[in-house]
Amino acid sequence: MSTIDRMMSAIDPAAGSAEPRLSQGVHDLLAEIVATPPARRRLSWLRLRRSKSGRRRLAWGWALGAAAATVAVVMAVVTVMVNVTAVPAPVIVPARGNDALLRLADRVARLPDGSGAYWRRSLLSNGLIRVRAGGKKFNVLHSTRTDLWQPRDPGDPTQVVSREQSIRPATPADERIWRAAGSPGTVHRVCLLGTPAQYCKQLRLHTTAPACEYVRGIVPGGRLGGGWLGGLTRTDLAAMPDDAVKLRERLRAYWKGEESYEEFLRGAWVLLDLPVKPSVRAATLRLLAALPTTTVGGSVTDPLGRSGIAVTFVKSTGFTADFGGVDVAERYSTILNPRTGTILAETSSAAGSVEGLAKGTVMRYEARTPEAGWTNERPERPHGCRISDRLRP
Repeated sequence: MSTIDRMMSAIDPAAGSAEPRLSQGVHDLLAEIVATPPARRRLSWLRLRRSKSGRRRLAWGWALGAAAATVAVVMAVVTVMVNVTAVPAPVIVPARGNDALLRLADRVARLPDGSGAYWRRSLLSNGLIRVRAGGKKFNVLHSTRTDLWQPRDPGDPTQVVSREQSIRPATPADERIWRAAGSPGTVHRVCLLGTPAQYCKQLRLHTTAPACEYVRGIVPGGRLGGGWLGGLTRTDLAAMPDDAVKLRERLRAYWKGEESYEEFLRGAWVLLDLPVKPSVRAATLRLLAALPTTTVGGSVTDPLGRSGIAVTFVKSTGFTADFGGVDVAERYSTILNPRTGTILAETSSAAGSVEGLAKGTVMRYEARTPEAGWTNERPERPHGCRISDRLRP
């Protein structure tokens, strides 16, 4: 067992054996979580992004989001550590236009409808952070896991459980620097000048989760998620047409006019991450393939080693993120399952090199685990976890 594996022990507050009575706050929190699209639920630090025009804006970067960041929730899972520097930048085998999406849609349309009592969405998130300790700089990897259980029957409970699995030196080279700095248990994030101090606070290194919370209860109205569409219900999803032209018109009902309808339609990718019928997913792929902002990069390997198709549904260039106090250009990509058309992972890669970060390195990712999809398993209330009925700062 290495020094870093021994340096912290978990805090595991005991929980009562009885299912606690849920407050209205828990119900509201669940509704907010499941109404938030996956891409907005990412790691809990704020990052500074800059557009090509040079105008900066604060954006939640790969957070568990305003809702899920509140539940730094925990379940006992084996820590999955991926050396992010070894993950290839997505775009390996060029595809011709968006034909690959149309071929994928044809395959997906032939799949049988899914069955099961629950739709399970399990997410592994990793983010690279530049830190300072003992006068030295190095990178740490922040790893979390979130499991969302959404019932087919709206009378069954929805459950969200997530673990901050570890914050540890990202690579063996980073661990050597950490040891040379005296193997400190806490480090400081290196931030861009002008970033609010509360987002550059100390980080405690650990390899086991420091606390455990979860959220469980009946979601009012049986909402399933898709905040881009205003919080879909099972009835809403069942009404989605399996024809691309009709689907395009059906989605107009959710458009609020804050952007052009063409720009709004780019968010239709959210349907690929929801429990729709394969025929509706196929229609979604055809709709997306026809949009001018959709670009197919080709065959790639996702952060968990699975083969997939790299796609960008929105403009993926022209923004920078703070890494170690320096703006670095990013490239975004969504990786699709080549059999089902569901999302395997979303990645952000460095488009340039800065101190501590080589071009092509995956800076952040959110990957769906193999458990994702329909299942007849039912969520059990996590043992040793405290239920949360409030938002955490």
